[in-house]
Amino acid sequence: MNALARALSAETLKLRGTLALWLSLIAPTVVVALFVLQLTFSNMGDGPPDPPDEAWFMFAQGTLIVWTFLMLPLFVTLESALLAGLEHANHQWRHLLALPVPRGVHYLAKQFVLIGLVALAMAVLLVLIALGGWLLGHLQPRLGIAGPPPWELLLPRIGGVFAAALLIIALHTWLAIRWRSFTVAVSIGMVATVAGYLIGQSDRFGPLYPWSMPAQVLADKGERFEFVVIASVLGAVVVTLIGFVDFLRREVE
Repeated sequence: MNALARALSAETLKLRGTLALWLSLIAPTVVVALFVLQLTFSNMGDGPPDPPDEAWFMFAQGTLIVWTFLMLPLFVTLESALLAGLEHANHQWRHLLALPVPRGVHYLAKQFVLIGLVALAMAVLLVLIALGGWLLGHLQPRLGIAGPPPWELLLPRIGGVFAAALLIIALHTWLAIRWRSFTVAVSIGMVATVAGYLIGQSDRFGPLYPWSMPAQVLADKGERFEFVVIASVLGAVVVTLIGFVDFLRREVE
């Protein structure tokens, strides 16, 4: 545990001032800002505003759908490639693995840091949804948003989306470390994300496809919530073990 703690501390220090850290703030900001701008300049018609609860739900759900279908999978893809790239560049793995600590802690440290970055982005998203709703209440009063944010709605969904993303986090950690090429890791993630947008709309295959699991948390009034969370967590454990063993056995460049 001390070796893992030291490895995590070293990984955290490497993040200072890097694009990987800034992306945890930029990615959720872009999603919320674009959705707020869209609603601000939308024509709400002449009808009465929606009730505050319904207006809040529409805004929060719409933001989360954009986040889960598109931004989150791409965010995990890029973050994992950037984290692994810190060692792939100039063959730094050789130096890292020469240190007097168990080899496997470096793999786990990378994955835990990626989990932390995703958790940070989700926390930022939660705060920005609340701020974005408050701003829309002033910029677009016909939307109907008023009163405090629906935390009882937001917190379970944010937590569920995070848990449902653990499998793709584990997959991309393995892929990014397994292949030295930044292009390979990012290309796989981009293709998988586009496929996830299409597969995620299938009642049959959407809950089974890792890159569409986070979006399934929001589908059908939460009927798939429990299944995709459990499947993602169990899948993440299995993939982490496979990647961990592969890392121990393979000669990393």
